[in-house]
Amino acid sequence: MGKLFNRQKRETETAVDSDDSLLHVAIAGGSLSEWETFGSLWESRIEELTSLMGPLGIQFLSLYPYGPDAEDHKVQGKTFDRKLSVNGIEVMIHSSTDGRDRICSALEKRNEYEIINENFLDQQLFGNAGDPDLVVVLGRANCLPRSLVWELAYSEIVFVEQSWMLLSIDKIQSAIEEYFLRHRRFGGVNT
Repeated sequence: MGKLFNRQKRETETAVDSDDSLLHVAIAGGSLSEWETFGSLWESRIEELTSLMGPLGIQFLSLYPYGPDAEDHKVQGKTFDRKLSVNGIEVMIHSSTDGRDRICSALEKRNEYEIINENFLDQQLFGNAGDPDLVVVLGRANCLPRSLVWELAYSEIVFVEQSWMLLSIDKIQSAIEEYFLRHRRFGGVNT
């Protein structure tokens, strides 16, 4: 069955409106305390991911923690948020373990005359990247991370049962290959 819900057209050229492209990948994995202990390995992990994704035409990579854990209080107050460009890919690292907090922050930034709608939230949360086409969740398939709320509306989700600390690029490559085997419904369901 065809798409039941069509994505609204965006003004930017980077938004995805077809089934056959992959421009924005989000990965949710690890906790803030794991991210803290990952330390100097961040740069090599980002280099590996962008080297894999660049030849595939992926333009945006978003990284989110899977969610909070009991050790996160040790890094309370520390932010991992940053944007950088590596191998021609815009990389956005988000340190919020609760996607609702990111939505509330976006709403706080609006002026009183702005209309709150899907396009407004998309712009605030993703900028030119648009909704992620593919969300790779490092964890069991029976649990969605709290760090992702808005990102799940139109995204394809692939679960990879491997930790952030031990993540192999082969697993991400397999997730991308699985994405290309799917027919996207952009939030629609078969009836």
